Amino acid sequence: MSSNITLRIKADSAYCSGALISPDLMAHPATSTDLVLTCAHFFRSRSGQVRVAGSSFRAEVLGVVSIPGTDLAVARLSKQSPPRDLIGISDRPPTWFSNTVTEGFGGSAKQPRLRFGRVIFRTPVAFSRRLDTLVRPGAVIYNNPKAIRGDSGGPVFEGGKIVAVQSLISDPFGYNLGLATVSQVGPHRRAIARAIEALQGAYPSLD
Repeated sequence: MSSNITLRIKADSAYCSGALISPDLMAHPATSTDLVLTCAHFFRSRSGQVRVAGSSFRAEVLGVVSIPGTDLAVARLSKQSPPRDLIGISDRPPTWFSNTVTEGFGGSAKQPRLRFGRVIFRTPVAFSRRLDTLVRPGAVIYNNPKAIRGDSGGPVFEGGKIVAVQSLISDPFGYNLGLATVSQVGPHRRAIARAIEALQGAYPSLD
């Protein structure tokens, strides 16, 4: 599968990926939105202007709310996207050994690339090498092609829904093993909804 909801999120010389989502977290055909689901770790040390770019769409990030204790975040954009077929947020964990597709702009890609994967196992918690990124709960996926830097924040699809967000890669001594740790979204659906409400309250009128 390939969608047109994945965005490149850029600040200074750093970038990550993210996915357009609807305010009610459900699937909607041909619908505009100003909300993006992405990874929290990208915004940990960003203080300047953050921009997004996707298919026939560019905007600025007005605000970000991170979900405490996770690597998930929701961003509010400066304008509505063109109509997109928005994909729903799953309320279930990724299924063991199921097939997945991760979309992201890793490797300075001009268009989002597809990483075809399989869920190897789920994990209640995972940390980055420096212990500054927490994934709770997570899942480990073997991807081919491998997930790489810049794919962080990109959506992970399973069964026609977003089940996770790309967070970490396994690259001991600089060698990418093809194993990616992703942040499950299902357990945090309510927290994501509260983050959206907070952003809508902070920026009540757009366009």
